[in-house]
Order: sequence, then structure tokens, then C-alpha cells
Amino acid sequence: MARLAEPLATRIADQAIRGACRVAARRIDLRVEGLEHLPASGPAIIAARHFHHFYDGCALVAVVPRPLKILVTLDWLENPLGLRLVRGACQMARWPIVVRSDSQVSRSYASLGRVAPAARQQLLAATRECVGQLRGGELLLVFPEGYPNVDPSFTPKASYDAFLPFESGFLRFAALAERDGITRVPIVPVGLEYQRGNRWRVTVRFGLPVTRLPEVDIRDQVSAIEEQVRCLSGLERAANSNEKVRNETRIEAVPR
Repeated sequence: MARLAEPLATRIADQAIRGACRVAARRIDLRVEGLEHLPASGPAIIAARHFHHFYDGCALVAVVPRPLKILVTLDWLENPLGLRLVRGACQMARWPIVVRSDSQVSRSYASLGRVAPAARQQLLAATRECVGQLRGGELLLVFPEGYPNVDPSFTPKASYDAFLPFESGFLRFAALAERDGITRVPIVPVGLEYQRGNRWRVTVRFGLPVTRLPEVDIRDQVSAIEEQVRCLSGLERAANSNEKVRNETRIEAVPR
């Protein structure tokens, strides 16, 4: 599917963001594997691990050769002026904006048994924008965990290895986009493996695209994609290594 023509301001914003991300990516040791799995054209959703609040997006924008739209949340911004500026930049780049379901605003309304109007409106607007972009042949990046491991404001993750269950929104975007009977949206699982050193060493791994199966329960599909992202992020290797250490420790502790 051909990509819809975009306004000049959006193209300029895309180029500016790409340039800035490539400059920022010089601060990390960036490596990429499996980029050939990413469709060269047509709509697709990248479902990626969320580890670092800043470097995840920079790394992916820097290595992906196509213009990339990112589903973002701005509920962490408390400064009104900063919020207006960042929101304006996202709108210029046509990055959909949502409010996380467990943000402070959403929790306040949830305690009253209601959904925050701003959250509801932004979700509907973001959904329409995501579906429209996918039908227009765009590439959409989603972090289904919702929160990174490293964040200067807030994260529920307690360690570098923590991994939150995937929300199903990204698969619902694909399902809605495909209702026109023409659009087909592959899901590309992407892992990010971070290793500490003098600077972060970041490996971005692209997995094989996954086709949404209408006849399969959506939670089962989300769980399968989540598992692929875990493996691509090196978390399964780490878990197996830790289990081996624990087993060896238990064996050594057994009285002879």
C-alpha cells in the first residue's frame, strides 16, 4: 500500500527527529540484528520492549530506514509549558498521544468508578490516528509494556530485568485497520538488550513479522508476541543463566 502524502511540516519534523535521534544514539554503543525482517513498505506495527525512557525511541528511529510514528504518553509531564511544547512537537510529527490507564489522572477517576474525560478523548483520537496511519501504509512503534525500566519520573519496575505484561492495544489497532478488508498489518516483535559499561551497549533485535489471526483469542496472541520480545531482549537467556546458578547453589548446599 502506498504511503499517503504528508504535509511539508510533518516531513520536516520527521527529518529533524531522525537527525536528532542519530546524534543522541552516538552516546550509546548501538547494534542492530534482524533488520531485514522489517517490511520495506506497507503498514506494520513494531511491538518493542520498553527499557529506557529516551534511548529506546532514539535507537529505533536511528536504525529504521523508514519514517516511524511512535505512540507516546505525556502524562508524566507536569510543567504546563513543557507539556504544550512536547504536545505540539508530537502533533507536528503526527505521533499519536494517549494517557496511560494507571496514570495519576486515570487513577483519580477510577476511584470514582469513571474514566477521565481527557484519557477517553485522547484514546479515541489516538486510535483513529493509528488506524488511519496504518491504512495509509505507515510504520507504527508501540511499547506495549507502557513503562520503561529506566525513567527519571516514575516507573513501577523495580529492577533492570523487570518486564511488564503487554497491553493488547497494539493488536486492536491492527484489527481495526484491517476491517476495511484491504489493509493487512503484520506485527514485528522487537527486543532491546541493554548492557552496562562506560556507556550503555544496546542491541536492537527484530523478529519475524507475525500475522494477526482473527480466530485466535487476542490475549493468547498478545502473550505469544510478548514471549518473542522477551527472548529477543535476551531475558530468557538471563533467566536460564540465573536458574542454572540457583540449581548449582542448591546442589552444593545439599549435605553430603
